[in-house]
Amino acid sequence: MSESAPPLRADRVKLFSDAVAAIALTLLILPLVDLVPEAVESGESAGEVIGNNLVPFGSFLLSFFVIWRIWTVHHRLFDRVEVVDAAVLRINSLWLLCVVVLPFPAELVGAYGEDRVVIALYIGVLLACSLTLTAMAIRLRRTNPPGAAPDRAALEQLLGNAVCLALALLLAVTVTGAGYWPLLLLLVDGPVLALVRRRARSRSRSAAGSGGAAR
Repeated sequence: MSESAPPLRADRVKLFSDAVAAIALTLLILPLVDLVPEAVESGESAGEVIGNNLVPFGSFLLSFFVIWRIWTVHHRLFDRVEVVDAAVLRINSLWLLCVVVLPFPAELVGAYGEDRVVIALYIGVLLACSLTLTAMAIRLRRTNPPGAAPDRAALEQLLGNAVCLALALLLAVTVTGAGYWPLLLLLVDGPVLALVRRRARSRSRSAAGSGGAAR
C-alpha cells in the first residue's frame, strides 16, 4: 500500500489488532499451564507449584496488565478514527509485532529471572510498544480532523508512558540489582502528568492575570 493508495477503513484495522492482542494475552498463560503436569509427575503440591514459580507468575501478571493497558490505549486511539493511511498501517504493524513478541521475553523472565539481558529485552519490547503507539497518535492527529483524531490528553499520556519506560530501561541496565523495580515508574506517569497539567494551567492563569493587570 503506497502513500497515494486510497485509505483503509479503520474498523478493519481495529478488529484485526484486537484479535492479535487477544491471542497474545492467551499465549501468556500457556507456560503456567505446562507447570501443572510437570508438578503432578514430580509429586509437588499445589502450594509448592505456586511457591516455586513466583517469578513466572509475576511475569505473567505483569505482562497481562501491560498488554491489556497498551491495547486499551490502542482502542482509545482508534475510537473515533474512520480511515487510516499507509503510514498508520505500517506503524500499526510494528505495534502488532511488539505485542506478538512480548510473550517471548515474558517466558525468558520465567526461565532466567533477573538476568540483565532478559530485563533489558523485556523492557525494551515494552518501550517499543509505547513508541509505536505514540507515533500512531501523532500521525492520526496530523491526518484526521480534530473530531476524529486522538485528543491531546491521549498523546500526553503516551509520551509520559514512553518516558517512564525509557527511564526504566536505563535504570535496569545501569543500576546493579535494580531488577524489574524500575517498571514501577509506570504507576506514576498518570499522577505526574496530572501535576504537570495543573502547573501549566496555573501558569497560564497567572500569565493571563498579569497581562490583564498590565493593560
